[in-house]
Amino acid sequence: MENPLTYDALLKDVKSILQKGITKAYKAVDNIKVQTYWQVGERIVREELGRKDRADYGKKIIDNLAVDLGFKRAELYRIVQFYETYPIVASLTRQLSWTHYRTLITLKKEDERRFYEVQSVIESWSIKKLKVKIKSQEYEKAKKSGKIVTKLPLQLPSPEDVFKDSYNWDFISLEEGHSEKQLEDSLLNNIQNVLLEFGSGFAFQARQQKVLINSQWNKIDLLFYHVQLNCHIIIDLKARELRQGDIEQVTKYLTYFRERKLPWHKDPIALIICKTHDKIDVYYSAGKNREDIFISEYKTQLPSEQEIKRTLSNKKF
Repeated sequence: MENPLTYDALLKDVKSILQKGITKAYKAVDNIKVQTYWQVGERIVREELGRKDRADYGKKIIDNLAVDLGFKRAELYRIVQFYETYPIVASLTRQLSWTHYRTLITLKKEDERRFYEVQSVIESWSIKKLKVKIKSQEYEKAKKSGKIVTKLPLQLPSPEDVFKDSYNWDFISLEEGHSEKQLEDSLLNNIQNVLLEFGSGFAFQARQQKVLINSQWNKIDLLFYHVQLNCHIIIDLKARELRQGDIEQVTKYLTYFRERKLPWHKDPIALIICKTHDKIDVYYSAGKNREDIFISEYKTQLPSEQEIKRTLSNKKF
């Protein structure tokens, strides 16, 4: 029987780690959860190593912790396995979530595991995508072709590298004079193609995101997060030319997110996507915020004559 005082100390330590970390994790990115579970795994393993004389001590400790903490035993075993797989905290990649690591620790070969880590970051793979790639033996394919990448790029892209001057949305069909709501609806209905046109790193978060500014509710058309830039991307859609006041509007949004960003996040960036704009006017309107505001134009596919006729025949006047 283990010393009750020793176990109580362990239970208290683990509870403290969880209370400080997991509570923040619900409000922040999953990276906090990863760091917290690493600390829990380290603390449990340290306790196990201190009782090498008892073969069943580790199992008994995890069983007791699972009951007292309300955790599933399998999850605590994963946490311990996670620490044993990544014993150096600096080796953790902050862009990867706990669900990514839960899958990665099942891979026994270090090179294979590192390959999927790096590709998950570079290609912004979701956990679902990562599992598909592992199942399809992407590592073995890359190994045969000699295209193994096991290091993250030393230099992450700059905003200038990420945003385009013009976005080709020819996968949506809109009539001339379409509204911003029609444009937004069409983009959301084709979100996969939108993400492909934007390029790697974009993660969709919300549409019509409400923000309370000066006691008034404002709505952001589209909200994204960029993995490599490590910041929020505020997208304002304009189904017309850029007008005076549009830049002032997104400047308010930038200030709102800048004041509420987490310590490890970089300042937010605003992207106004409109039909046309005057670059000189944009330069002077943006002022000191010009490095955080990007303006792009968009192009869509006009409906065919047959589609227009079909739409008109279905309309009730």
